[in-house]
Amino acid sequence: MCRFEALTEMVQFTAMLKSTILIITLSFSLISFCQANGIKEIRELTPAVLKDIKADIESKAIKFKSSLSTVDMTPEQIEFSVDTFKIEQIATRKIDIDYSTMGINNAVNDLTSSYDILLNKYYKKLLNSLNEEDKKVLIAAQRAWMIFRDAEAKLIWTMTNDEYSGGGTMQSNIATGSYSYLIKQRTIDIFSYYNDNLNKK
Repeated sequence: MCRFEALTEMVQFTAMLKSTILIITLSFSLISFCQANGIKEIRELTPAVLKDIKADIESKAIKFKSSLSTVDMTPEQIEFSVDTFKIEQIATRKIDIDYSTMGINNAVNDLTSSYDILLNKYYKKLLNSLNEEDKKVLIAAQRAWMIFRDAEAKLIWTMTNDEYSGGGTMQSNIATGSYSYLIKQRTIDIFSYYNDNLNKK
C-alpha cells in the first residue's frame, strides 16, 4: 500500500471520528426533543445489557473486519480499524439506551478510556520500534502532549462555566466530548507514526 493511499485512508478515518463527536453533539437537540415528547424511554444500562451489547458488537466486528481489504490495508491498519469500530459502536449503543446527560457523559468517558488504552498500546509499539536516541524524542513529545492535554482539559471545563457558555446541563456533554476528541486524535497520530515506521522497514 502506497503512502498516499494510507494517508488518504487515515484522513478519512479521522474525519469519521470527528463526525462521531459532531453526531453526539447534534444528537443532544434530538434527545431533548425525544425526552420532552416521550418518544423513547431511557433505559438502565445494567451489566446484563452491557454484556449483550458487547457480544453483539463483537459479532458485528467480525463482519466489519471481513469487509476490510487485506490488499489495501496492512494488518496493523485492520487491527486498529476493528478496535476503533468496537469502541465507537459500544459508545453509540450505550447512548441509545441511556441518553440522559449523565448517560451520555458515562458513555463518552468510557469511550475516552478505551481510546486511552489504545493510545498506550500503540505508544509502546512505536517506542519499541525506535532506536535509543529517537525513543528520547518520542518520550519528550508524549510528555509535552500530556501537559498540553491537561491544560486543554482545564480550559475546556473553564469554558463551560455559565458566564462563558450560557449554562445548561448540555455543557458537561460538550466538555466530555471535546476532551474525548483530544485523546482520540492523539491515538490516531501515534498509530499513524507507528504504522508509517513499520511500513518503511
